[in-house]
Amino acid sequence: MDGATAFPYPPDDPELVAEIATRCRRLSDRFARIADALERNRSRLQAEWEGPAEAACGDELAATAQLARSASRALRSGAPICEAYREALVHARSRTDRLRGDYDDELRRQRLEMTRVATGPPQLQRVRHEDLRWAQQQELGSYHRRYGAILGDLQLQEARRGLQLTACARSVLPGGTSYGAVAEGELALSTLLPLLYAARSNVGRGPGSAPPPGTSPSVVRAWWRLLTDDEKARLLRHQPCSLGNLDGLPAQVRSAANERVLAGILASLEGLDRLDDRQRRLRDNCAAVLREIEIARGATDSHSFEPVAVLLLVFDPYAFGGEGRAAVAVGDVDKADNVAFLVPGLNSNIRHSLRGLLGNAALITSESRRAEPSATTATVAWMGYDAPGLFNVFDDAAAEEGANLLAADVLAVQASRDVAPHLSVIGHSYGSTTTGTALRDHETGVDDAVLVGSPGPNVEDVSELRMAPGHVFVGASSRDPISYLDRFGKDPTHESFGAIRFEAEDVTRNSWRLDLDDHSKYFEPKTESLTNIVEIVLGRYSIVERAAYRGETWLLPDGMTVDPEADREPTVP
Repeated sequence: MDGATAFPYPPDDPELVAEIATRCRRLSDRFARIADALERNRSRLQAEWEGPAEAACGDELAATAQLARSASRALRSGAPICEAYREALVHARSRTDRLRGDYDDELRRQRLEMTRVATGPPQLQRVRHEDLRWAQQQELGSYHRRYGAILGDLQLQEARRGLQLTACARSVLPGGTSYGAVAEGELALSTLLPLLYAARSNVGRGPGSAPPPGTSPSVVRAWWRLLTDDEKARLLRHQPCSLGNLDGLPAQVRSAANERVLAGILASLEGLDRLDDRQRRLRDNCAAVLREIEIARGATDSHSFEPVAVLLLVFDPYAFGGEGRAAVAVGDVDKADNVAFLVPGLNSNIRHSLRGLLGNAALITSESRRAEPSATTATVAWMGYDAPGLFNVFDDAAAEEGANLLAADVLAVQASRDVAPHLSVIGHSYGSTTTGTALRDHETGVDDAVLVGSPGPNVEDVSELRMAPGHVFVGASSRDPISYLDRFGKDPTHESFGAIRFEAEDVTRNSWRLDLDDHSKYFEPKTESLTNIVEIVLGRYSIVERAAYRGETWLLPDGMTVDPEADREPTVP
């Protein structure tokens, strides 16, 4: 593939579509040359074998040459289809530009007419005003219908060409084999397939129907971009349940849909005289989410003094047997340079833990802005899994299930954006176990992982996490007993684990012994831990203050370690 161009879905730039057509022809020529070379050298290659092997070699070479020849023909057929689509794009763009100009002219004319009717008796003014307003609505409605017709015609053309391209691709594929990326990874037909699927889906169900759950985020993103503003608004009004947790949509859209669902549930429960236990739990979950969002929105940015964007990215109050699932972002996830996910630990739930988690998220966002005013940061308070309680904490099933959900939500943030942000995941306590499991089992696109107060990240070595070297960080207070448990994998504060340990002591730590209170101080203002976490979220690694690693104590059981940080006096950053 020439360069590393990534085409958007759908490609709405005629020049990009022209480039795809050019690549189709270029790849077609390559396949033709491969077929010619195989046929030209078939006899010589067969001569290297004897007996049945010679015949088998000849058959294999003939089949390969035929496949290459078929691919060449299919790609050659696909090029003019792409070019026709390019012409349709150019024509649609020209029509919409003219329509937009006419629309603006009409608005100016109507405003002028409105000023002219403001003369004469009040009764006559009202009659003239109503008559003119009715005429204006009819005219503007006509413009909207014409605009919709242009988009509908373009979508039908896309679908028609999609069927043609799919037929070309199938003619190349014997027996259903996958031929997604061939000849040095060149993507020609496969680049257009998400677009074609989206266009065909729109024609089949109508542009106002939401894709089903589980649809590829890239297809969801393409589908949303094909809709008009009126269609988007109608979907938000009538199908918020279908949009709120649909990966691939902008965070602002998901939040608006989830908040409509939240308000609707609360309104429906308020109308009931008596509530059973399930309904009461549902009401409490929804009320807690609404209350914490309103509190967070009541704050202002301490640097710009403007309201803080607070988005309800994920909302499922019925999840986990009524415990509920939610993710609330402090900051604009759609535009932020840096996005961090904050994953909580033991006994976390929506009703009792969201306020503290959201407060920590707000603090990370605010401190990031203070440390680097030119960068924007959003922090997601991710109450997105069924965190274990005290009696089932030693079962890592919660981490396994939570890891799948965390990976999906992290990928969803990236899928909805044109440019992925600098992405961090911060796991506290058992949340670090969930974070480690997600990074072990999934390709997440995460740039940095931060494990604080960790009882173990479910791996024995940092190399098991799908992370670049030097991008896994560990914070552990010498007074935090949970960080010594060594229950889920290796203690990450040891040098042999391979992570970078940063300073995380607190000036208010217990002066002489382990104290469970020190397990909850990692996000306190003006602490070593918070300061270093913020620097990692900003990607300013050289500023992170490194701490000495713990070491095993000879003859004592595993997990009983010597911590050099115990003798160091904490500082106030």
